Amino acid sequence: MKLWQKLEGYVKRYWAPVTISGFVGLSITGVIHQKQLNDIQKEKTRVEKIRQDSIKAEQCKIKKPVLNIAYQNDTLEHSGTALYLYYAGKITRYFVEKDDRYKLQLPYFAHEEWHHHNHESCFRLKYSYTPVDFYKLCMHNEISANLAALLTARYEYLAAPTKAKKRAILNRYKNTYMKFYFEKVATGQIKPESKNPNDIEKERQFLANGTLNMWMAKFSRHYRPSFYNMLQTYINKVGIVANSKKNYRYILNHMYTIGGVNFANYFKKDITLQEDKVLLAEQLSKIRFMKAGGADILNIVNQNYPLLKQVGIDKQTEIFQNLLISSQLKYMLCHKTAEELKENPQIVNLCYRKIMNKVYTDKSFSQVAMSYPLLNVNLSHLKIKDTDFENTAHLMYQYKGIDLTTMINDFSPNKVPVHTKFEQNFEHPINNSLYYLFPQMSAQLEQSLEKKQAPKVIPLAPKKECKPKRSEIMRVNLPNLREPILLYATPEDEAKIFAALREFEEIPPVFKNCDTKAQQKYLEEHKHYIDSLKNFQATGSVNIKPFLKNNSRSK
Repeated sequence: MKLWQKLEGYVKRYWAPVTISGFVGLSITGVIHQKQLNDIQKEKTRVEKIRQDSIKAEQCKIKKPVLNIAYQNDTLEHSGTALYLYYAGKITRYFVEKDDRYKLQLPYFAHEEWHHHNHESCFRLKYSYTPVDFYKLCMHNEISANLAALLTARYEYLAAPTKAKKRAILNRYKNTYMKFYFEKVATGQIKPESKNPNDIEKERQFLANGTLNMWMAKFSRHYRPSFYNMLQTYINKVGIVANSKKNYRYILNHMYTIGGVNFANYFKKDITLQEDKVLLAEQLSKIRFMKAGGADILNIVNQNYPLLKQVGIDKQTEIFQNLLISSQLKYMLCHKTAEELKENPQIVNLCYRKIMNKVYTDKSFSQVAMSYPLLNVNLSHLKIKDTDFENTAHLMYQYKGIDLTTMINDFSPNKVPVHTKFEQNFEHPINNSLYYLFPQMSAQLEQSLEKKQAPKVIPLAPKKECKPKRSEIMRVNLPNLREPILLYATPEDEAKIFAALREFEEIPPVFKNCDTKAQQKYLEEHKHYIDSLKNFQATGSVNIKPFLKNNSRSK
């Protein structure tokens, strides 16, 4: 016991202080090391913040608040469908004598310049989309260009130096598609001059949704045929895909980032399409075995699409399936003449059975045929029954002047898998659907179907004589909406934008309109303008700065 007490005292006297001092030393060393690590991390954070601030400052720095764009005037004898046009990297302003719809206006230039901006993304060919997404992007291309034009007109209003001139801007656009915006400005409900964050957000939301709603109401029907033609061209070159959400959103953000603001973020909802043919193309993209000839099959489907309206509700699914089957059959036979088919009817029969084999084994066909939305949405007004259902179905198989159904053994338009699953066919071998399950065609027959006919040479119709008059390259200044001028413009940047717009405003209206006689008379009465206007092409374009200099001396 005494020995243990002595040993315990020894430990307390000699080892405890050493242990404690060791722990204290380690603790102090750890604290110092951690402090050094923290200091290093803080320095790294500080340097990174300086770097990021520098990058942000460089990104926010507006290099060109005013954009100088080139265009050409093209004098036409008669009014056309376009006032201004962007195509293949060029902007054209048309000039029709004494038709002041074609007058010189900056928002129209901004509209076409924004098409140029959107075109640079190569959105029509570089990326893959579903038919609906591609069609909607064609619409957004126009809507965003209208928004760019409206923002340019807004800058014209802001640049007006007096209340009287601001009222003149409001009156200028009161009978245009911009009316919805400038009416709100006139009543004070929208305040473009306000620096209040709430007013700014309110205006941006109104600009985005107001422009979209206005365009859908006024212009969507007008553009429908040209957009559908673009869709067919796109499908022919790129094909049909089933999903494109990522690509769609990327291009949408590109189109609507105007003046640095992404107006797509302000949309309350995206476009809801009602175009039958586009929704039909969307459905075709879901059928796996019909993708190979996407564009051709789509064209054939559209030719017979009106026949859907001849059947009643009770036969809609059957007639839609026959439309798809007959279109696929015509596509497979597209390189055969009517004479070849009459001499070899077995080709039609085997092609039909090959298609039916796919119909019964490819579930995607049944899923589309059973859920086709247009049959319920757009055809709900049709009669209940159609006694001529079979006759209507037979019309779908008319091809190059012959009835393909006469070459198909025991053809019946009702023999389609309306409520049938492939697995059930094998559980019930008596099921008539097995009648169509034939083996693959022979290699010889496959090769025969692939032989292409020599293209027919169709003589070109003589072009109508027209006398376009293209001017030399002209230039005009616009607010540079490619840069973030709505977010980071300095007072100096805004001063440059306003100066350019005020210079344009000073051009006498006679030179913005389309009356060459009136322009000539004005020049004769104001001969001191001749030097600055000597290159004037009777199309409304002027060298602005020299003109202003002469104009100021005349006052």
